[in-house]
Amino acid sequence: MTAPLPGLSSTEVAERVSRGEVNDVPVRSSRSAAEIVRANVLTRFNAIIGCLFAVIVVVGPPQDGLFGFVIIANTGIGIFQELRAKHTLDSLAVVGESRPGSAGTGRPAN
Repeated sequence: MTAPLPGLSSTEVAERVSRGEVNDVPVRSSRSAAEIVRANVLTRFNAIIGCLFAVIVVVGPPQDGLFGFVIIANTGIGIFQELRAKHTLDSLAVVGESRPGSAGTGRPAN
């Protein structure tokens, strides 16, 4: 039997923490739902089509402004696809996540 290896003293731990030498894996996170919606609504394409739609509504017959639905469709499809991709990537990130201290020790991480 081999003797267990001694651990670090509290002074050594404090020194390593002050130098940033810690076993901490930052949480990888994708964009939030609000950021996804904002990024899909506030686009240059939507701004151009929105301005043209406003001009048509003011000076022309309303039926000529039906192309304004392109903004709604484009935004809705983009938001739906990106939220679905976010959900998939977040699920995969949980599967591939490793905890500090568990690799090679045979002990589960706490």
